Amino acid sequence: MNSALFVVDVQHNMVDGPWSVPDSAGFLAKFAARIEQARDAGWPVVFVQNDGPEGDVDEPGSDGWQLWFTPEPGDRVVRKTTQNVFESNPELAEALTHANIDTIELIGMQSEYCVQASARGAKAAGFKVLLQPDLHATFHDGTPATNEPGSSYEVSATELAAQVHASLVADGTLT
Repeated sequence: MNSALFVVDVQHNMVDGPWSVPDSAGFLAKFAARIEQARDAGWPVVFVQNDGPEGDVDEPGSDGWQLWFTPEPGDRVVRKTTQNVFESNPELAEALTHANIDTIELIGMQSEYCVQASARGAKAAGFKVLLQPDLHATFHDGTPATNEPGSSYEVSATELAAQVHASLVADGTLT
């Protein structure tokens, strides 16, 4: 098995400041450890960077758009304008296949958007897809369950990420 690690949308706007995902510090530590493990194993590391529209928190060149982790020599940065990195970069699957990559592991954000869409895109492109349940994150969904201060959300970020993970297992996207 020849694998590559895709680090999806781990950009400043998702992990720092008022728009950061819950427990962003915990996820960053897990992501950093997984990136190092992949590098130590000789895997290519691909950083996926979302290009948002003008005025958005991830508008190219803005502070929020910047990657959290600094790519090292040999790492690849792939920018995208759609949720699925393979849709935004039609040549990507061929380049990975040419490099003898047959398995893609994804980590990153947001579970129900770019992680899920890129996992399905990788599967559709013929790759085996790996996604560990604790290595993708998102935001709470919906409004607070009650009007009480500190009320939990209708669907917590943890629950939503778990639902996405279960759907990817159920539909056969994940290996």
